[in-house]
Amino acid sequence: MPPLVVLAGYALLVALWGSTWAAIKIGVSAVPPFVFAFERAVVVALLLTALSLALGHRLPRDRRTLLAAIVAGVINTGTSWAIIFWSEQYVPSGLVAVFGAAGPIWTALLAHFLVPGDRLSRLKIVGLLLGLVGVGVLVGAPGAAAGPEALLATILLVLVPVTWAIGTIVQVRILHAGSPLPLVAVGTWGGVIVLFPFALTQLATPAAWTLEVAIAFGYLVVFGSCVGLVLQLWLTRRLRPTTMMLAQLLISAQALLVGALALGESITWRMLAGALLVALALGINAYAGGTRPPRLSATAAPAD
Repeated sequence: MPPLVVLAGYALLVALWGSTWAAIKIGVSAVPPFVFAFERAVVVALLLTALSLALGHRLPRDRRTLLAAIVAGVINTGTSWAIIFWSEQYVPSGLVAVFGAAGPIWTALLAHFLVPGDRLSRLKIVGLLLGLVGVGVLVGAPGAAAGPEALLATILLVLVPVTWAIGTIVQVRILHAGSPLPLVAVGTWGGVIVLFPFALTQLATPAAWTLEVAIAFGYLVVFGSCVGLVLQLWLTRRLRPTTMMLAQLLISAQALLVGALALGESITWRMLAGALLVALALGINAYAGGTRPPRLSATAAPAD
């Protein structure tokens, strides 16, 4: 059983990230999505870098750690934000989050080959297949009336949990030591670089920065990223990759509720059916797996 502090951190991460999807929806309804994502990444990178320097946390020096931090950042704050922020123009925020719940499925597959002690079993393979069926049901869930952009968005959203799984494996295998603050800061600068050319294409598009949008932006920066990303890396060092990614199920459920209650988003039968299959797949994965972090080599043991 994980220590109480780990469980508390896990619960906090779910609470924070389960509400960020609605905040993104509020933001992209008034500000061009790529610009909104880029500005969020820049502010997060600046804050985390300043905080790291102020606390005396050393930035990574060796090339392997730097490269791994950048790769994780490109995935977590670069390509995935570009897809998510753009997609939320056309797809309900809760549905976007449900696609993210497929992350543990891909993580389980990659961990089988790349993380010692986190192997696929017959039961996990059944869960993997159920999850893939669930994702297939989710594609096109907004309905034909939503337009071709919504269909393209759901297709792109299938890729996001795959990249998240890659990022998680990179964190487990390489980013297992050192303060999470500078590692996430370096990674976020990598995301800034990826988002910059996308933002350039929308600089001429009008933006309406209302108080509501500003509050949503501040929430995403401080709680969604500065707290959430650092906490996520801290937890990844203490839990199996598959267990860590299981948080996406709870995050998705919360996002559906927040989207329906706060934003008036509709929940279709395809969303419910796909989410149910994904949830069943994650439940099978959790039953078949453990909660302790895998034992790597002596030089790659997860840091406390």
